[in-house]
Amino acid sequence: MVKFNQAFKLKVVTDYLNGNGSTSLCRKYHIAKSATVLKWVNRYQSYGLEGLSIQKPNIKTYSFDFRMQVLNFQKRHQLSYPKTALYFNIPTASTVYNWQKQWELHGESGLKSNSGRPKNKMKPQNPHYFIKYHYEKIKHHTSSTIKAATELIQQLPEYSTRFILHTIGLAKSVYYYHLNQDKQKDEQLLNHIKLIKQAHPDYGYRRLTFTLKNEGVDVNHKRVQLIMQCNHLQVTTYGKKKRRYNSYRGQIGKIAKNHLKRQFDTSKPYQKLVTDVSEFRYGKADIKHRVYLSPILDLYSREVLDYEISSHPTVKFTLKPVQRLIKRLPKTGVKPILHSDQGFQYQTPIWQKTLKDNAISQSMSRKGNCLDNAAMESFFHIMKAEVMTTHYQTKTELVDAMKKWIHYYNNKRIKLKLGGKSPVQYRKLTTQFN
Repeated sequence: MVKFNQAFKLKVVTDYLNGNGSTSLCRKYHIAKSATVLKWVNRYQSYGLEGLSIQKPNIKTYSFDFRMQVLNFQKRHQLSYPKTALYFNIPTASTVYNWQKQWELHGESGLKSNSGRPKNKMKPQNPHYFIKYHYEKIKHHTSSTIKAATELIQQLPEYSTRFILHTIGLAKSVYYYHLNQDKQKDEQLLNHIKLIKQAHPDYGYRRLTFTLKNEGVDVNHKRVQLIMQCNHLQVTTYGKKKRRYNSYRGQIGKIAKNHLKRQFDTSKPYQKLVTDVSEFRYGKADIKHRVYLSPILDLYSREVLDYEISSHPTVKFTLKPVQRLIKRLPKTGVKPILHSDQGFQYQTPIWQKTLKDNAISQSMSRKGNCLDNAAMESFFHIMKAEVMTTHYQTKTELVDAMKKWIHYYNNKRIKLKLGGKSPVQYRKLTTQFN
């Protein structure tokens, strides 16, 4: 470490006071840090030439009274560690910092120790201050007095619960009353969550919170999430990958333009419709043990307006739900769009003629771009995650499960984007179409 003499320090300080910057002076005089220059300037301004003299190591330790005087002065005047050290002529600011930490952690015993932190963990001589200090720190992170007291008791096991509660001014009877009340409320909420999970086993904490609020229980979603985590009620079905059905056979007919252009939101019902085909397997899961689903989804409420289930993905199979929907499609004054991918069924003349004759605009995704029909893909992902949790042995079992789920999806399964309402509830609440 380089030792600078008093004359050198005075020269640097004089240059600084004459208007030269600390950084340029460091380059000029080969000083490692500009903080060193500023330190010399402060010492010169406070103590004159004496402040620039080379300080010999002080082997004696500071007394407890002196340390307390320094810390009280710093707190009273709200000074930084460097300014406090400069005021009391303490060589390094880290010394003041260490005293402060010793006082916070160990009270008076920390400041009385000459070697810094005591070797053996011991209680501070002023436990009341020590406990109150930690209590105020915890209170910054939580607004609940009961939660803060509970956390404090856990952090300070060396003190009795009674002593801690007395120190922070909280009656023991009040503490245990509210603690038991919170436990009872959590138990009641857990039972309520379990009842909802029986009817909606695939609900996560967000939809559970909405359901609870719909039933008159005002609760924060973080509390619901914590209770579900502690009781292992989280949903794990959505992360599993499912098979995707691809009906593309090349260009066998006319490819329609992409009129939807990934604009999946709409302010009117029956304006933007999407469709697709997906396969579901049962039994041996081979080509003979598959069924296909062709739904039509309204992007306004995400309601399944109609659907068809068949063992073969034919053109007739995809036309049936369209023909049924056309008969009951209300007149909204807006020409509806029916979007699909480039599956062979949607390229056929009969499909395109059916839409044209009924004033429905046909829209198609770009080749090999499933994101253009993301709303439909998302629906299939949710359905397979919730329906295919078990393996169905027969076609009848699978088809029945699919029909029940679609009815449940339309009428009971709430969606966060719909304000905690099911698709049918949302349509009835927001439109005149019942």
